[in-house]
Amino acid sequence: MNLVGELILAENMVTHVEDRAPEAETFQQSSMNLNRVTRGLHDIAVAMRMVPISSTFRKMERLVRDLAQKQEKDVQLVISGESTEVDKNLVEAIADPLVHLMRNAIDHGIEAAEERVAVGKPTRGTIHLDARHHGGEVWISVSEDGRGLDRDKILAKAISRGLVDNSALGWPDAAVHQLIFQPGFSTAEAVTDVSGRGVGMDVVRRNIQELKGRIDIASELGQGTTFTLRIPLTLAIIEGMLVEVAGSQYTIPLLSIRESILIGRNTIQQLPDGRELADVRGTLVPVIRLANVHGLPPRTHDASGILVIIEHEGKVAGLDVDNLLGQRQTVIKPLPDYLGDHATIAGCSILSDGQVSLILNLGGLTAHIRAGRGARELDMSAAAYQ
Repeated sequence: MNLVGELILAENMVTHVEDRAPEAETFQQSSMNLNRVTRGLHDIAVAMRMVPISSTFRKMERLVRDLAQKQEKDVQLVISGESTEVDKNLVEAIADPLVHLMRNAIDHGIEAAEERVAVGKPTRGTIHLDARHHGGEVWISVSEDGRGLDRDKILAKAISRGLVDNSALGWPDAAVHQLIFQPGFSTAEAVTDVSGRGVGMDVVRRNIQELKGRIDIASELGQGTTFTLRIPLTLAIIEGMLVEVAGSQYTIPLLSIRESILIGRNTIQQLPDGRELADVRGTLVPVIRLANVHGLPPRTHDASGILVIIEHEGKVAGLDVDNLLGQRQTVIKPLPDYLGDHATIAGCSILSDGQVSLILNLGGLTAHIRAGRGARELDMSAAAYQ
């Protein structure tokens, strides 16, 4: 309430600044005061929506206990990070995917006691449920020490169902593991009331995608599997760098920008497969041309550009832009449903002049580089970049 009172005073100062003194310095002081109050009001509003995820996590304890008894397996659930605070809407939306992941871990992952003893494991299986903040995301992981994902079994089932052809035999493990999210896919030998219908994991992926998140899978055959749900925090305002590409304006999250450099005549070289690399102080950095990604007119050869070096999830790439327009505090708006879901766009924002600026999804852009299967893998690691 104190901030709302200050907001009204700050608004009056800005609105009537010309009546008091038209000098630019007076207006700057008034606008800075207004900015301070609105930021404080935003911080409080966000804090009011944040709740611990413990209520959802604790519901999993009974689910694991009941399902383990039904499957006649000895399973313990270890919970950590339950005090992690997330938006209350996320707490409600994450409950259903967690139920499916828990059922999947007990039914498909954790082996029977005899099978575990035969491979030197303790009879009791363990499921770890963890939550933590990582950058601008909340990571919720479900890991178990079971049999792990069988690559050959997944591929055989997918090929028999016609989901992929024999070219998938050369896919990396990460791509093969994603096949379990296909609708109707299941490796269960028989349909039961727990699994086998092929709907659970499809529901998990669909629900997480609705939250603008993604699922990563790490699995080792015979050792276990970890599912990591990576969901953006519902922050309505971010700090971003406004850039221009072929007359269109984009916003890049400021925390992901490492530096910006001018593009010289020999800065960018093209590989035989069409991808491009930039020589940045002796280090080769993959180049993403936003004009090509979004179908914009290419820049003329005699015009200079700027390479914005970004880092996302330990991967480094360079975004080719025409101009840097400056740092902005950006209000995130979701894309309308009729525009569909675009992997390279996280949302949009309305600028001070009424134009729309698209907010870039850096995860989708870096994945765009690695999308070409069969092409030589580029070293995008941040460790290789100095």
